[in-house]
Amino acid sequence: MDIATKLEAFLAGEPKIPDDIIFRASQMFNNKLGKFNFTRKKGGANLPSMSQLGKPFCQLHAEKLGWDKVAESDSFKIKMLYGDMTEVIAVALLLAAGIEIVDLNKRVVLETEAGYVRGELDLIIREGNSHSLWDIKSASRFAFEKKFQSYEALKNNDDFGYLEQLYGYTKAEREETPDIKAGGWIAINKESGEIKIVKADPDDEEVYTSKINNTLTKYLEADESNFERCFEDEPETFYRKLTGNRKLCMTCSYCNFKYSCWPDLVYAKNPRSKSATAYHYYTVFKD
Repeated sequence: MDIATKLEAFLAGEPKIPDDIIFRASQMFNNKLGKFNFTRKKGGANLPSMSQLGKPFCQLHAEKLGWDKVAESDSFKIKMLYGDMTEVIAVALLLAAGIEIVDLNKRVVLETEAGYVRGELDLIIREGNSHSLWDIKSASRFAFEKKFQSYEALKNNDDFGYLEQLYGYTKAEREETPDIKAGGWIAINKESGEIKIVKADPDDEEVYTSKINNTLTKYLEADESNFERCFEDEPETFYRKLTGNRKLCMTCSYCNFKYSCWPDLVYAKNPRSKSATAYHYYTVFKD
């Protein structure tokens, strides 16, 4: 049985997690909780990390130029802990379902034409004599239902570069595990607890590792003179009528460099809406 079938069968019965796995999971979470006290250091690497490579290039460019970022919220570290906790839960369930995990949170280095790219993979699973590499993702209900609906859906909506990460990690690990292939993503709905297995297509590895090389070549050439936005602002409509305002697209609204990229940006509530949550980032705003 593959991991999806094993996990489904385990959860469909009367699932119980053995004490030794509970202890192992508690030790994992102790280590994850220690990250709360960790402060990230700026600088050091001359290339983006594996987890950054699939982001829109304008974000990588802005990072290289040292643009001012939006300050992290007071709850940012707690949000990260939720992701870590999800990973621990997923690992405990996989082990309890009889799935063999041979490596966790392993640091890897990918050798590229532009230099070395570093990252940390989530887990490697052994099925018989073959190995596969998997990423664990905690997801909102919207992302779980849309982004992780299928492999094709993820390919068409991959603003965070999950595909570059997975295939990059897989290629980096192949020096030590020659038969390894990209497995896919284990997504957990943070709201409902549902789990979904999204399988990758190992035949796509060359496509995405080529994208990594192209991105890094472009990154090395990036400077103040050649910055370009990857997205433009968009007209606002209300009940299908133009309001005269313009706002950031969804991807840009989550970017840490949005105020540096759009110096006149205004965060305001749509004056025509009665909804208390109708706030947007406006590039042009008329009361």
